[in-house]
Amino acid sequence: MLVLHSHLPYLKHHGEVWLFEAMAETYVPLVMTWSRLLAEDIHACVTISLSPTLIQQLASEYIRTGFVQYLKECEKKARWDERHYLAVGEQELARVAQDYQRFYQEVRRSYQVDLGGDLLGAFKHLRDRVPLEIITTAATHSYLPLLKDQSGLERQIAMGKASFARHLGFEPRGFWLPECGYYPGIEEILTQHGFKYVFVDGHAIEGGLPAQAFSGPYGLSEVEVFSETGLSTYSPYIVKGHELKVFGRNAMISRQVWSKDNGYPGDPHYREYHKKAPQSGLKYWRVTDRGLDQSSKLPYDRGRALQIAGQHAGHFVKLVDDMLKEAEKMGYPDPLVVACYDTELFGHWWWEGVDWLEEVARQVVEKDNWHMVLPGRVLSQRSLLSSANLFESSWGAGGKHLGWSNNETSWMWETLAKAREELSRGEGPLSKWGERAQQQAIKELMLMESSDWFFMVTNNYTRDYAIKRFLEHYAKLIRLTSLVKLNRFDARDQSWVMKIEQEDKVF
Repeated sequence: MLVLHSHLPYLKHHGEVWLFEAMAETYVPLVMTWSRLLAEDIHACVTISLSPTLIQQLASEYIRTGFVQYLKECEKKARWDERHYLAVGEQELARVAQDYQRFYQEVRRSYQVDLGGDLLGAFKHLRDRVPLEIITTAATHSYLPLLKDQSGLERQIAMGKASFARHLGFEPRGFWLPECGYYPGIEEILTQHGFKYVFVDGHAIEGGLPAQAFSGPYGLSEVEVFSETGLSTYSPYIVKGHELKVFGRNAMISRQVWSKDNGYPGDPHYREYHKKAPQSGLKYWRVTDRGLDQSSKLPYDRGRALQIAGQHAGHFVKLVDDMLKEAEKMGYPDPLVVACYDTELFGHWWWEGVDWLEEVARQVVEKDNWHMVLPGRVLSQRSLLSSANLFESSWGAGGKHLGWSNNETSWMWETLAKAREELSRGEGPLSKWGERAQQQAIKELMLMESSDWFFMVTNNYTRDYAIKRFLEHYAKLIRLTSLVKLNRFDARDQSWVMKIEQEDKVF
């Protein structure tokens, strides 16, 4: 069971390049890959979650128009780089620049012609043909175990589901817990809103040492070792005392792909993500050796990288095959391997990742003893499930909450608590403008709640941008709630409210 979680924070009017990169390097190539496989009668079943913030942005005409312009600009940059590298005698880098020109031209043609400029429509079209099982997540991808606010939890789940249904035309059966963040009690809210299943990290079911115990900025002294349960992620379960079903992420098969130390993306022949050309920002070098400084990186060779991707796909399929055989020996007659990844890993972070996925799909077709499955199909075939008590957990460093709650982010949680207090209404009924300001203040709170800001601050990943966004939404909320309490809006106030409504037009 391949599960791809697709999410980006709300970037519209806040610097959309990150979103455009993911559209160009991940989402469009993935859709075109599925279409190409279908043309060869290869049905690579995939579960894909689309976050409500991502859905809102992909549906926006502003983003759709801006994306085409972004692709044209990238083509221009690649042409400029080609001329520059030819002028200085860097033939290998000039060839990479030519590859980029072809890449962006093909993405633009695919997006405008094949997909009609409508990525969401493409996902819906592929839903039954691949088939895809499309699920959703919390409205602004908040880290639910730490939200500490019942009304906020309800709002994140209900508005996330409503936004999904409004844009995609059907109600999702599955719910992706943001960051695989689970806490006892969340299943009650999810069940009330009609969700049938969720995904958790493996140690939430099995116990033991979390898969990411050795990653992140924390040492083993800060990692919780969970009690062994004797259960396995080779089977889905029903949460004890509830109706919600749960699938556990297989730690070994997941780590094989994302691990910075042992995963495929670190191969010396793959494109180096961090080194960029000074003028264009495009990437022309390969990993070479992770221990080298950026100035020592060698030119990228696309052909050789694709050969390695094919080898890695074969290794992955063999690994799954061996794992399934071992699971059968352990007493699981029909074992399930659940592989969960961030969608943006493929293509955006790992340039060759989409090619790797395509090759995996092609090799799986040749297997006669196992195949790719979807959650709905598995649950329909297994009516009697064992129950499991789940540990409070996540797929982050340390296996619990460290990636979002620590010394670096404590002030953010305190600020979030203050923001909730500010949302109290003024006395008496609100005017039309008071109602609009109140609704926008709630949206600003929800945007503050995004798990992205906390994660980025913790890992020092675009930390300044995360803090800036978090505080901007807080400042807007404070002014909006002040206007609500006064319930008096002059022309300047009304103009400002309309400006913020457009700037943060989410849900």
